[in-house]
Amino acid sequence: MGQAPRLRWAIDTAATPGRWGDLWGDTHFAESLARALRRLGQQVTIDRRDTRERASRAEDDVVLALRGLEIGPPQPGVINLLWVISHPDDVTADEAGRYDAVFAAGPRWARQRADEWGIAITPLLQCTDVELCHPGRAEDATPGTAGRVLFIGNARRGAHRPLVEAAADVAEVAIIGTGWENTPQAGRLVAKSVPNADVGAHYAAARIVLNDHWEDMRRAGFVSNRLFDAVACGARVLSDEIDGLTELFGASVVACNAAGEVGAILGADPDELWPDRTQRLATAERIRVEHSFDRRAASLLEHAVALREGRARASGRLSTPGARRWWQVGRRRG
Repeated sequence: MGQAPRLRWAIDTAATPGRWGDLWGDTHFAESLARALRRLGQQVTIDRRDTRERASRAEDDVVLALRGLEIGPPQPGVINLLWVISHPDDVTADEAGRYDAVFAAGPRWARQRADEWGIAITPLLQCTDVELCHPGRAEDATPGTAGRVLFIGNARRGAHRPLVEAAADVAEVAIIGTGWENTPQAGRLVAKSVPNADVGAHYAAARIVLNDHWEDMRRAGFVSNRLFDAVACGARVLSDEIDGLTELFGASVVACNAAGEVGAILGADPDELWPDRTQRLATAERIRVEHSFDRRAASLLEHAVALREGRARASGRLSTPGARRWWQVGRRRG
């Protein structure tokens, strides 16, 4: 198979500079995606808000904007890709229309906005880093969370996390995250943060992992990356309801529609509600194969190469034979 052309990528994130930005989920997401693109032979730089104006941006071939809380403007003269991974209500038709291709982690939102705006939007779900999230990581877990009901996430300013709060009322919940110190759950706080490289170990060793969604993401069908990570580790997961749970994760994720259901679920024998370990491991392997950063990186690279070749044909320049062979073979293999 021919090799894909080696392109210069900039991954644009909403993360702030400094230590606080180091903890952002967008930062971890970008780092995992960058590693996957590099495994495909790509050159990748990750930009935060303070480095978007670097002079070397003019030399990049592709700018991939990870749409979170905010976004920088598209870069003139390059392939501009937009991947909406969170806060979909903030995205406008005008913003999406400025990009060469738009992807969204919510299939229903992608369909609705594409019809409404007349812009092609490709569903591209969130995913997991298979190097960090797998069942074997249980061996690396610390005693503070192993065997307990676990939630990794920050308290929300001005907004409740009903599922987490209901779970804390009826079970021994271990919480890792910021902002919990002045809440009724402060006594359940194990740590304010954990290195992203260790998250998989906590998930793999937990008794049950809790998950919830921001309301706009739940309403738009943006499945949390926490679900992909936890299920890839073979964990039992209790989550709020969202489109696609069963199709994606089978019975490894139990959904509840109201906080009042949490007590009954956590009070039951987990083996009565979740599949046995053999079945969960099979689901974990499927998620790791079908929903990895490597799969997402390959898809993005295919689109970038196709757009680049389209521009070359439109301008009368021939594309590289190697790039064309890679693109054609990639399409035949699906």
